[in-house]
Amino acid sequence: MARLLIMFIALTIFTVFSVSGKDLRFAVVPKFYSVFFDQSKSGCQDAASQIEGIECVYRGPEKASVRIQDQIIEQLINEGIDGIAVAVTHSKFLAEHSLQKAKKAGIPVITYDSDFNAPTLEKYKDLRLAYIGTDNFEFGRALGEELKKLRPNGGTLIIQTGRPDSPNLNLRIMGVRTALSGKTYDTPPGKSLQNDRGWTEVREPFFNFDQLTRAVKQMESVMKGKPIQADSFIAVGGWPQNDEDLYRKMIAPYKGKIDRKEMVIVISNTSPPQLAMLQDHLAHANVGQSPYEMGRQAIFTLLKIVKKQKYEEVINTPVKFCTPENYYTCTKDLQMNSLKN
Repeated sequence: MARLLIMFIALTIFTVFSVSGKDLRFAVVPKFYSVFFDQSKSGCQDAASQIEGIECVYRGPEKASVRIQDQIIEQLINEGIDGIAVAVTHSKFLAEHSLQKAKKAGIPVITYDSDFNAPTLEKYKDLRLAYIGTDNFEFGRALGEELKKLRPNGGTLIIQTGRPDSPNLNLRIMGVRTALSGKTYDTPPGKSLQNDRGWTEVREPFFNFDQLTRAVKQMESVMKGKPIQADSFIAVGGWPQNDEDLYRKMIAPYKGKIDRKEMVIVISNTSPPQLAMLQDHLAHANVGQSPYEMGRQAIFTLLKIVKKQKYEEVINTPVKFCTPENYYTCTKDLQMNSLKN
């Protein structure tokens, strides 16, 4: 009897320790390593450093691949990770594979930057517990509104995106189209603009599949005006500028077209290299997200979930608007954010 009592006490101590006293490892899994997503690494590491016994594990594919992302998540599960924040590459695939295994293992899952699409959220209601990131529809609207300021009478547009099945990017495209057309669309990405309030998309969006070289080449074809002509370009992600040297080399011959606004360029995100390019008038506007804050909040949210504390199910991180005229302010804000906490 005494032996059973000792075993019960030991088991009770272990259970309490495993919930509230042991080191916790939380994973932040990006779509792929990049200038943008690596800022979420800094955020999660800084947040983890503030809390004793918490570790941030930042792990993702070198290049965008849902299958590799899925394998990484499964590997993390096998390692005994305590919580996962994932930027969703493909909703259905992840929901039906690695994230089902996480759920069965009792590992909490949240999403950041890119949430599941609506059908997946409806089918798997309790698969992810929170979303942290940009309100992607409103972000797309912000991109469209910046373009309207620069070209108020309308024009011809080409949109660049990543994958055609990316839920967050499709929401952004719908936001762009809503801002320019004034229309409401039932489902992302909305309908191509055809003389809507003076705006026409001259082709379907460019899909670069998160390949930076491809993104730059696509943009170069727009700048050349061959074979397709347009006077406005919006990238709903930062791809063409994520390789600064490649972008600068590509855009240099067209600096005059940019200065004369023969081509208006609005691009997502505001990393330090992007702001440097903006200062040099190599784009007209950048609308920035907060990947650093996404990484920070991912750690805090996962910790609250594991500790069974109250947490916010949706945290929309802020955006900012940068132009060559307010470049200094945007740069200063970025530096201040990196020094916080």
